[in-house]
Amino acid sequence: MPFTDGSSQLEPLLFQMKSYKNLTKSTIEILPSSGQTSYGPNQKVIFTLPYASTISLEDLALHFTFTSKNLAVASSVADGGATVCIEKITAPRDVASLISEIDIKINGQTIQHLTRYNDIVNLLNKFKEIGPNNGTLSKQIVEPDAAFNSDYSIHPTSGAVINGTKDVARDEVDNIVSSRNIVNSWYGLLGHRGKEVSSNFIDTNMLGEVTIAFTLAPPSVCPALFKTAANAKTGTTVGLDDAEYNSAKDNRKTSYQLSDLKMSMVRYNLPQGYSEALSSNLSGGAKYQIAFNHYEFHTQNAGKSNGTIRWNENSRDIKGLLAFFTDNSRDLSNVPSDYVTADNVSKYFVYENTIHDNSQFQIGSVKMPQNSLKNEECFLELCRGMADDRGLTKWNYGNNSFGLMPAYLQFHFMVYLSLEMTEGVNKEAEFGKKLLSGLSSEQLPISCSYSYNNLPASGYIWDKSINVMSLTTRMLVIEQGQNVHVEI
Repeated sequence: MPFTDGSSQLEPLLFQMKSYKNLTKSTIEILPSSGQTSYGPNQKVIFTLPYASTISLEDLALHFTFTSKNLAVASSVADGGATVCIEKITAPRDVASLISEIDIKINGQTIQHLTRYNDIVNLLNKFKEIGPNNGTLSKQIVEPDAAFNSDYSIHPTSGAVINGTKDVARDEVDNIVSSRNIVNSWYGLLGHRGKEVSSNFIDTNMLGEVTIAFTLAPPSVCPALFKTAANAKTGTTVGLDDAEYNSAKDNRKTSYQLSDLKMSMVRYNLPQGYSEALSSNLSGGAKYQIAFNHYEFHTQNAGKSNGTIRWNENSRDIKGLLAFFTDNSRDLSNVPSDYVTADNVSKYFVYENTIHDNSQFQIGSVKMPQNSLKNEECFLELCRGMADDRGLTKWNYGNNSFGLMPAYLQFHFMVYLSLEMTEGVNKEAEFGKKLLSGLSSEQLPISCSYSYNNLPASGYIWDKSINVMSLTTRMLVIEQGQNVHVEI
């Protein structure tokens, strides 16, 4: 049923507000609190929301300029030190992948801390029909080779739009990518009303100081292209030898930089009567509650033939569990990963297990589903988890041409267990309400596990981790005197 108690402070006053004649809104911008002009991988960018303001979190947008740095350049000793650039990188297909963590605090208290945010983005975007507000404003997510081709520039004389290319030029300066990006679609407390939260409106008069911190991802999330050794040799007069090429590639220190960072948002300017009504409600003992989605990861090393991962869940509303595999090597690298053309992403975001045979979840003592799932059945359960998009043709599998099942196994193999009672309810039926219809642990931890079996595949090189992402609902509770806490 709809979570009627999770209304925002605005909802009880909507009728009265319709009669206000001086209700206005304006778009404002804020800069990072530190005053820095640029940020690099693994650094934290903190924004403080304006005081005494009513803001819709759903309207928050993060703006920045992405610039590639320190591209790999090979030098030919035989050619008197002549150089040739052998690398080109760009931002990930969905530039929100540049964010590894989000930490939202109110008066210094953590309200939501999302780790591996870029995995959340790349996993859950598979459940969406990609559109202007579902991806990012600067990357055409489902177009072929979009990661590079969308890095456009404007010709200084003719004003023509020049599309980016995958070609690696001889000179480093010609391979540097500098693109302006905006992230305007979020998961968790900053997400869409109805899907992610019960309400997006907050009033900093009620809350106090609100900060949002973004931790930037390592360079390995960025896709990289390389000039082949044969082509690199033609870039010098005498010729680059293999040792010089390999040395430049193996010892590269390629990275990225974000500059011109700011956040924009819509601030609502409400009459004095609104603030008086809020104060009266809170002083009378009223509580304002906002339900929001939360995501947590459980990870361990995965055996090649089979394995089981176990953990405990404690939540009033467990919406679902999503199991997937990742290469252990992806977090060992501190340079951009190879570009996977077929799926239009860096290798960092390839969730592959082509030798999977069957798998199954267990909640408490109950195996779910009753029988273990083969590949096609795992895929079917994913499709059942997409409200409005339940047909197989709706699966967003990049720009490859391998077909649904091969692409599913090679690029984004996931096993989904839905614990919601409203599976398949469409957006129209929800009427923008946040539904609390998942499994409740009744304030006691529930033992959970996921087990899998793989095919023998003796020639398959295996070095993976098994991961399970838990999708749960938490409650932000706001009381008088800027007293705020979170209930799980």
